[in-house]
Amino acid sequence: MEPYWNFLDEPDTSLIYKRSELDDLRFGEIVETRRDKFGEHFKVVLVGFPYDEGTVRNRGRSGGDSGPDEVRRAFYRLTPTKSAALPDAELHIFDAGNVKKHMKLEDALSKLEGIVNHLLRLGYTPIVLGGSNDLSYADFKACDAVRGRCAAINIDSHLDVRENSNGINSGTPYRMLIEEKILRGPDLAEYGTQEFVNSREHLAYVRAAKAQVFTLNQIRSRGNSEQFLEAYRLVAKETGNVYVSVDIDSVRSSDAPGASAPTPTGLTAEEVLECAYLAGSEPKSVMLDVCEFNPKYDVDGRTAKLAAMIVANFLTGMANRY
Repeated sequence: MEPYWNFLDEPDTSLIYKRSELDDLRFGEIVETRRDKFGEHFKVVLVGFPYDEGTVRNRGRSGGDSGPDEVRRAFYRLTPTKSAALPDAELHIFDAGNVKKHMKLEDALSKLEGIVNHLLRLGYTPIVLGGSNDLSYADFKACDAVRGRCAAINIDSHLDVRENSNGINSGTPYRMLIEEKILRGPDLAEYGTQEFVNSREHLAYVRAAKAQVFTLNQIRSRGNSEQFLEAYRLVAKETGNVYVSVDIDSVRSSDAPGASAPTPTGLTAEEVLECAYLAGSEPKSVMLDVCEFNPKYDVDGRTAKLAAMIVANFLTGMANRY
């Protein structure tokens, strides 16, 4: 990581909760943040992307730049134990901090791509905390460069295939990846797509690209776990690697009020956590990102806790592999 520390601010240690009770362990007590301790024994590396310019460019609400640290605040208070019937999520976790702020968005995305690329080459599983959804462009490019042909699961109310005539933004990443021939349409699953928030033209675009589209209505009628595993199977059947992205606005606003583009309908908190756990359990999953959490509009830390639990469930799924 030596070439990349200069692009990362060290994590704020005041966010790392320690209860200091032997019978009540928290994630804050098993994470490492000291750079001199970084090494091969870590399995997971957290990276924050504190940028919301892409959301603002897409006419969304500002405030998502503080998302990574608020997720950390909630995450480090959680216990690494999901239930007695499932493995503990006590994987070796390193928090690498946040991509430095105050760069142009395009420069920040380039730095993020380099960091994720490097982590994947070293064999780690990156978990990126956003920030706006344009981070998916950088994250997937890194996956493709390191692992070859990759699939993507976009858990999101929106398709994110807008044209980028005015520059990259939170609504453009998957169209850019497809048109730059980095992502094949059939290797993309749009999961949780909702009515009345996607245009006819955008839906026609993903259909023409032969992407897999799993609408909220379809998920409701056939069951979340069955549909998520079907989506995963379809995109993973010809690739050895799957990138997973969770946009917080995929969850209904009563469960996740702190979203950049909230909707009253969506996956429930329990359903998105089930998706995260199932994704983590799959050996082809190479990374996770969680984006579009906006603390400015959160209520009682509800969305921060949900985002933290998405990470924790993915980690618990990973623990199943070992």
